[in-house]
Amino acid sequence: MVTPVFLCSIFLFGLAVHCRAEGFEVFDLVTGVIDSPHFKGKDPLTKLRLAADLLRNKKLRHSDMTFLVLDWGDRYLREPSDPMERLRRWAELNSDDQLSHLRIPRDVLNRILLAEYLVGQPQYMNGGPLQRLEILKQLSESNLVDWSVSLAYARLYAGGLISGGKTYQPVTPLEGLTALKQLKDNGLVGWHYKVPTEAILVAEALAMDKGFQQASPYDQLLKLRDLERKGLITMLTKKELEKLPAWRMLISETQFLKSDPAVKKTRLSELKSEGLLSASTWSDLATIFRPVPLATNNEHRPMPLPEKTQIPAN
Repeated sequence: MVTPVFLCSIFLFGLAVHCRAEGFEVFDLVTGVIDSPHFKGKDPLTKLRLAADLLRNKKLRHSDMTFLVLDWGDRYLREPSDPMERLRRWAELNSDDQLSHLRIPRDVLNRILLAEYLVGQPQYMNGGPLQRLEILKQLSESNLVDWSVSLAYARLYAGGLISGGKTYQPVTPLEGLTALKQLKDNGLVGWHYKVPTEAILVAEALAMDKGFQQASPYDQLLKLRDLERKGLITMLTKKELEKLPAWRMLISETQFLKSDPAVKKTRLSELKSEGLLSASTWSDLATIFRPVPLATNNEHRPMPLPEKTQIPAN
């Protein structure tokens, strides 16, 4: 539960956007947290630790902090410019007991950071399935690969070795996504194989796409929509990848943050209708950007005056 003490600490500093609606005084939780002296000006790791304490003490709700901790977590991991150092940071974050209860999608962040590292390694990009598995094994032994990501790679590359494949022709991740789509369209693989496999392939494809890496959050959302409409990724994978650019786009829009709750919801619905937000992400964002009541209006309607009683005549 969002406690009145914490909300009032935000409100008293005059940092929240608040308005009156239906007898309640309400404020915007997102703006209140971002601009609160509890968080403003702090580095990403400090913000994560502060959020962890507030969540542990039930002063904030996990559902309200989902996108914030995702954003801060990604920024913390990307402070080093070296891809290997970023993976090491992920390992540190993953083993930090103080932050263990934060609902950061550690597997998704690891998959993306791992892809960005691998596509820069000639031995990986030019190697066959066995060489690639050996590289991944070394990284896994250093706790740099999430177990679910490691499993998806193993399923992708071990199959050819087990079935006795003798030759290997390197393909780009995008070509791999196209081949995977054809297999699914022909009914040769099911969703249980396609979804985890496409997740690692699209992570590598986007890591190699310099235009995507340098694009604005809005253009990144357009790219993800294009991949989903072509059938190269499912809505499940798109949902994972769209959260961060969607969040960063919205919090960068000053007019959006200052707008009324109804205007915010309309903006989110427009993004959903354009195919830029999945129904799940739309629902999560609509919930987070809801108005939070500070207190109820204690005023009551006046009681009706009693009617004059006629005294009966004797």
